Amino acid sequence: MNIVCVKWGKKYSAEYVHKLYSMLSRNMPVPFNFYCYTDDNTDLNGLQTIPIESDLEGVWPKVELFNLFGEGDTMYFDLDVVILNPLERLCSVKTRTVSVLYAQWKSDYFYPYAEKKFSPTLYNSSIMKWNGKQGQRIYEHFQNQKDRILVRYREGMDRYLFNDPVDVDILPSGIAYSYRLGARYQKDEQAEKLRKDYEVCILNQGEKNDTLLGTWIGDYWK
Repeated sequence: MNIVCVKWGKKYSAEYVHKLYSMLSRNMPVPFNFYCYTDDNTDLNGLQTIPIESDLEGVWPKVELFNLFGEGDTMYFDLDVVILNPLERLCSVKTRTVSVLYAQWKSDYFYPYAEKKFSPTLYNSSIMKWNGKQGQRIYEHFQNQKDRILVRYREGMDRYLFNDPVDVDILPSGIAYSYRLGARYQKDEQAEKLRKDYEVCILNQGEKNDTLLGTWIGDYWK
């Protein structure tokens, strides 16, 4: 199993990478190789790093992983996640193509993107999984229309995967939830709650892991 994260720019420190690796080491039920795709390997001693050599910025280097990892199973994690339990369900998923989270915490509505000329999305790429070259066509489609995609979906990669004609599947429900928005829109919306029946909590909005050390987040993010 390949497990990979991306650290670009100054938003996240090397501490986030080390702690992700530590959480995975405690919770992966199968052997894995861990990689960090980064533009700066400072303080990433002891971890395998792959240098970002493209001109992509922000979240967009994530799309290059589909080209870089084309053998065996690969799982991707954003750095602002907290792993709560062994990743049994996630590891058991057999993918047909690149599979991402379905954002059930906002499933029944869209933010008013129309007025802002933004593209809505119900996908969340904080966690992705694919096998072999299943992501190659998504990468090639991006490369062929890179300029248009970067302008059209400037808010992020989730909107590219949701709105452009690329083949994407969703991971099973019950694996991950949002720290700020809960697990399911209108059914389980309590924010900042520890849900012990989930495998991962994602901090996709608001404060990040290192500012929440006095909460239950700090008990897991170590």
